Amino acid sequence: MQSARNKRRGETFVVAARNSHLSGYNLLEKQRFPAKLPSKLNEYALFPSYIHVWIRFLLHLFGWSSVIIMDRIGNFSNAWQKFIQDPHVAHAVYSMTILDGRTGSILFEHAKDVGLPPASSLKTITAAAALHYLGANYTYETLLQYSGKIDTVTGFLDGYIYIVGNGDPSLGSWRYDESITADFIVKKWIETIKKAGIRKCRGIIGDTSRWNNTKTMIIDGWTWNDIGHWYGTGHSALNWRENEFTIEIQPGSSNNTSAHIIAIKNPPPRLKIINELMTSSLEGEVSLYFSVDGSNVGYLRGIVPLDASPNFNVHCAVPDSAVYAAHELTQELRINGIYVKQEARAGSSENEKLSLLNIHQSPPLSKLIEQFLRISINMYGEVFVKTIAHRTGKSSLLDAPLKILPSYVHTLLDIENSLDGIAITDGSGLSRSNRLSTYALARILFTVQKQPWFDNAYYEAFPTINGLRMKSGTLMNTIAYAGYIKEHSFVFSFMINNYHDETAPNMRKKIWNMLDALK
Repeated sequence: MQSARNKRRGETFVVAARNSHLSGYNLLEKQRFPAKLPSKLNEYALFPSYIHVWIRFLLHLFGWSSVIIMDRIGNFSNAWQKFIQDPHVAHAVYSMTILDGRTGSILFEHAKDVGLPPASSLKTITAAAALHYLGANYTYETLLQYSGKIDTVTGFLDGYIYIVGNGDPSLGSWRYDESITADFIVKKWIETIKKAGIRKCRGIIGDTSRWNNTKTMIIDGWTWNDIGHWYGTGHSALNWRENEFTIEIQPGSSNNTSAHIIAIKNPPPRLKIINELMTSSLEGEVSLYFSVDGSNVGYLRGIVPLDASPNFNVHCAVPDSAVYAAHELTQELRINGIYVKQEARAGSSENEKLSLLNIHQSPPLSKLIEQFLRISINMYGEVFVKTIAHRTGKSSLLDAPLKILPSYVHTLLDIENSLDGIAITDGSGLSRSNRLSTYALARILFTVQKQPWFDNAYYEAFPTINGLRMKSGTLMNTIAYAGYIKEHSFVFSFMINNYHDETAPNMRKKIWNMLDALK
């Protein structure tokens, strides 16, 4: 049988070739067929429907699941044709790759080598790299230490208390058990400080020296609109409460009236917010813009829906996570009767002789990966990439996004730098300068199935979306999905960029309807 390709659309898929007799299928030989199969290719369709069902049953019973795969891919091809004829994708660039999860062979592809923004589907690579280099049981340690000596009579510490970060993205998070929450950790730290006999100290310092004293970092290529949101927050060696705080807003009474700030929960220190919010019946979003990097002056801009709840919450990024952590401990120490002379600040303990008060351990990396993929926390991805660079020495911290993941991909797929068309600039997919082909991503997902951490730490961390194990990605006019359909041994990656005149939720539903054909 000759190989055939749909010249008009360019998509192909691979199915098991059949013998010329009705007695069976040659499942060892594979050929290419047009993406939209003529019904005459399915010879067993000539039988009455009840015999058709029995043939399917017997073939499946004896392990000949390639027939099932052929049918699913045929169904998907029809769904694909329907999807790409939608007028909202007429000017879009889209790509799809489906691999056989057992052999890695291509079952379906369209524009498989075109580089597109992967958005958060890039997190599947970051998670795999973190598990590869660090291990599923890796934990972060945050140290509470002090410099100077304690006067046993007065309880005065003639020095500073340092919160020494090692990159833990979960420190103070509410997503895990109680022992990881900010309230629990601060209470534990205060108890430890009191037990050491400290009743007074010079100050609390958020220490990022383990990461070369880098301040809260924002990735090059992230947009101004993103970096004020919780999903665009920076990262450092000392992260706290996932580097975000909440502003509670009340809409105005009518269109084009000011919206009001009701409360700020867990605010960073010395924060000054200039409220420029307006109320409108039109759709919009609220963003917090800091005037310069590290500034404590933020501009709250955007539209609050007229029908929003009276307590409309906006989750915003903190400008300096190390100071954020030190400030909260300072405030709570003062409330608990311990005198702290100076205000909280960021600093380094590199040249200090320190004594240990407490060691806090994060949940294992496997648990962090679960939240990273399911909640899609961008800050986690950037921390993982920096941690790999710091632990392995494979890159400087500043160059880590540009080197760690591309190096991992090249090694995993055994490809040359100049031949793959891969451009990765962050660990989360938030940057629009990332470029990845669906074929490269699908190959990565296929290849990592051989790793010892795949089942429990990786595959199980994937969210279930519309009944499929897949990671989503969304940017403006960009949607991506990548994942597994174990029932039929499919590994897939899909990306679309520049769809138009359609909301993201509606476009997602159309994509889900298309992917339903693979179930």
